[in-house]
Amino acid sequence: MRKHATRRWLAGLGVVGACVAAAPAPAPAAPASPAGPPAGVTAAGFTTSAGDVTLAPAGPDRTVVLRTSGERVRDGYVVTVDYGAIDAFAEVRGPAAPACTRAGTVLTCPAYEEDAPDLLTLSVRPREGARVGQEGRIRFTVTTTASGTSSTASTVRVGEGVDLVAGPAVALTGGPGATVPVGLSVGNRGQETARGVVLLVSAAYGLTPSKRYQNCRYGSRGGLVHHTPNLFVCTFDDEIAPGRTFRVDSGFGITVPGDVSAPNVQPGTATWFTPQDWADVQSRYTLDQQGTGGVLRLEPTGARLPGGTSRAAQTDVEPADNETAVELTVTGNQRADLAADEVRITARVGETVPVTIGYTNRGPASSSNGGRDFYTIVKMTVPKGVTAVKAPKNCLDADIQDEEGGRPGARAYLCYQYDVIHKGGKVALPFSFRIDRAGTLTGTTELLYGPQNTEDLDPRNDTARILVNPASGGQGGDDGSLPITGSRTGPVAAVGGLLLVAGVGSYLAARRRRSRFVA
Repeated sequence: MRKHATRRWLAGLGVVGACVAAAPAPAPAAPASPAGPPAGVTAAGFTTSAGDVTLAPAGPDRTVVLRTSGERVRDGYVVTVDYGAIDAFAEVRGPAAPACTRAGTVLTCPAYEEDAPDLLTLSVRPREGARVGQEGRIRFTVTTTASGTSSTASTVRVGEGVDLVAGPAVALTGGPGATVPVGLSVGNRGQETARGVVLLVSAAYGLTPSKRYQNCRYGSRGGLVHHTPNLFVCTFDDEIAPGRTFRVDSGFGITVPGDVSAPNVQPGTATWFTPQDWADVQSRYTLDQQGTGGVLRLEPTGARLPGGTSRAAQTDVEPADNETAVELTVTGNQRADLAADEVRITARVGETVPVTIGYTNRGPASSSNGGRDFYTIVKMTVPKGVTAVKAPKNCLDADIQDEEGGRPGARAYLCYQYDVIHKGGKVALPFSFRIDRAGTLTGTTELLYGPQNTEDLDPRNDTARILVNPASGGQGGDDGSLPITGSRTGPVAAVGGLLLVAGVGSYLAARRRRSRFVA
């Protein structure tokens, strides 16, 4: 059913490289919703959820996405959408293709191919005459041919429209270990006073916050990007009157980690939300660490005007201008030496054994920390005479470009991980091999780098052997293979570039990663 897995999987590289996050985590609580089903209801083998949205009278459309969590729905399904509770104040539109059938205020949408884990995307628009305070629920039921039925709901409300606008792009420079101030600001270009704002920062490893504040929460997972080294959200109660601008406390800054690779460029984003818009999306994020330092504050850049008296939920009518791009140029010269790990297996013909494939970071710099060494891909070629009967979900069949990860029986695999790997750290990918032939059998583990011409400190150890039942001395095998004496640096750049191009537009975020990372 999902035919675009490879493009989605590899495009995550592009997403993380840009470090563009979409929504926050813990923030001001949303107003209570009417009685109804919980946000996600577990059914026979799968769970669905749909985010809430807040509309502004005469404001823009919002998107409601029905998603699965955990394992995807792998059989045919039909989605039934009942939007009768919001029809008086909001118009619901289904996807362009395939067309959903409509009977009154119920849409019936068949299974169709779309980037997993999204099952259905709806557009919701306020009707003429929609009033602040109106609220209702869209109810979803997913019926499958083999996995049972799951139901969930999305709350749609009408709030007061405001127009926050983020400050200009921020360019920073510093070497490993440097502390650099970061100037962020937010203004109100609308007609209504904004009652509180929420700041989400999503950034690469080099943009590590210098302090952890009491009114901020920190984590590393959520939104479009499954793993972001620096992800945090800060809440502010300040009222920002129309025409006014506030800046973040001048003490706010980042400390460049001492083991970041250099020279490098580390990207990030700072995005502003109304408290209600943040509450609508916070469930997509895991921000489970509370700051314990001082309070991060906003400082007005001019005289403060009286605030409004309305207590209605607020939503931003022009969210496209709420983001500030942050870019750190890391100075210096510091790289990492990644070494593919040799594997030796002794097993009888017909036996299935666990096998760990991966590499070790020998330092001094960390790896996969953004910018020029944004990712490392492990290419594992299975020894001839061996069958990979189990593979991690973050490993794709290297020969089938439209296949889900974790497929057994491939000739070779391409495996990716998001985590920053420090000196001494390992990436360990758990496979299971079945031995089908006697004798010494040889495969390889190769490290491929991207997206730019990343140079490993010692490319000679970027390829390692996988030896099954090695003869004394372990020099090659009876399958006609030759001893491995170094890395094939020529194909690395070509393959790495091909992977990046093939991957633009999707992400690994939704996959449950099977890699085990050893500090």
